Amino acid sequence: MAALTLKARMNRGSVGVLNEWRWPDINGIKSFKGQLLHSANWDPQVDLQDKSVAVIGNGSSGLQIVPAILPDVKHMDHYIRGRSWIVGLFGDPETRQRIKEAGGNFKYSPDEIQNWETDREAYLKYRRSIEHNINKNFGVLFSGTSEQTNLRLLAQESMIQRLKERPDIYEHLQPDFSPYCKRMSPGPGYLEALASPKVDTITSGITEIDETGIFTADGQHHPVDVIICATGFQTSPASRSFPIYGVGGVNLRERFQKRPETYLSVCTDGFPNFFQSMGPNSMPGAGSLLLVIEKTNTYIAKIIARMAYDNIARIEPKQNMVQAFTDYCDNFFKQTVFAEECNSWYKTYETGASREEQKRGRITALWPGSSLHCVRTLSRPRWEDFEYKYCDDNEFGWFGNGWTLAEKFVTDELESLTWYLDDTNVMEKIVA
Repeated sequence: MAALTLKARMNRGSVGVLNEWRWPDINGIKSFKGQLLHSANWDPQVDLQDKSVAVIGNGSSGLQIVPAILPDVKHMDHYIRGRSWIVGLFGDPETRQRIKEAGGNFKYSPDEIQNWETDREAYLKYRRSIEHNINKNFGVLFSGTSEQTNLRLLAQESMIQRLKERPDIYEHLQPDFSPYCKRMSPGPGYLEALASPKVDTITSGITEIDETGIFTADGQHHPVDVIICATGFQTSPASRSFPIYGVGGVNLRERFQKRPETYLSVCTDGFPNFFQSMGPNSMPGAGSLLLVIEKTNTYIAKIIARMAYDNIARIEPKQNMVQAFTDYCDNFFKQTVFAEECNSWYKTYETGASREEQKRGRITALWPGSSLHCVRTLSRPRWEDFEYKYCDDNEFGWFGNGWTLAEKFVTDELESLTWYLDDTNVMEKIVA
């Protein structure tokens, strides 16, 4: 495909986070003669019926794959390296119950949909009930709180009960860190699947893969027909997507290599007119990610509107404000469970860091606050935190030529030249 060059006054990134999947770094992985799959690059035509299958990884993808394919496979080897809290379904009680009854995701009935179309208050009330449940648990993320203590006890009791036939598996899975130090995922059916006689849970590390199977550190060779890698994505901000160059040819990847630095997760000094959603320190540890993405894009739209109205050619955050937000993030997370030692994609570490050093990495994926805090923060740009360069170096270019468009293009409508009489909520206009 031929190269294409596009020019624009403003650039925004929406490349996301969980999109660059990767094979695990295992010797000989490409020598395997059976079928090799990755959870993020699934082959819908794969036939697992009566096959011996290896599933590598017990993150959120592994939790879903293991119980889903168990009925089909002849035998499964499940490779678990890290410890993890495995909990039940998230959400409000009604939603959890409907998921259980449906055996998975459920559809709303035609009567429910019809009712919400005609009764907007009922629809709003239902939405509020769901989102209230999402937003109420921020306190669980702080070390030493009663919410965190209670969650830990509930998670322990649940795992022990669900693995009562296999306490050996529980002993290996039980973390020495708090819930939410690493991403928690609901795992309905997962622990029960591990207790199945069709499943061998292998905790010895993988050393090599050959043409027929997997070697582990205990010297065993495990032959399989299919290997499924549920091993995640490249999540470091310094490794994502394509290179982005700023002032002086600085590569954003290199700028983010040691410690990703942004202003409110949206922009970075030295990269004028570049804004992004889902940047470093953008995702809520508790709350709705979709809400945060929506409000981030609204924030960026306000900046674009300001550039157009004020005749701004170039805008970027002040370096000291980028540093202030970075310092705030580092200090904020010290009081949370995220700062505990665990392997988590929330953290950033230098290339070549040992596994123990990775556990102590800086928190660079999460917003330093709740999702509601993020929404409030992004509701009104602090224009004093930015530096500007105006078109034609004219800081008064926004003033125009003394005319308004309404006067240049007069219509017969009375409102065209009396629009100011519509401004009734004066205080709201001032605050905005």
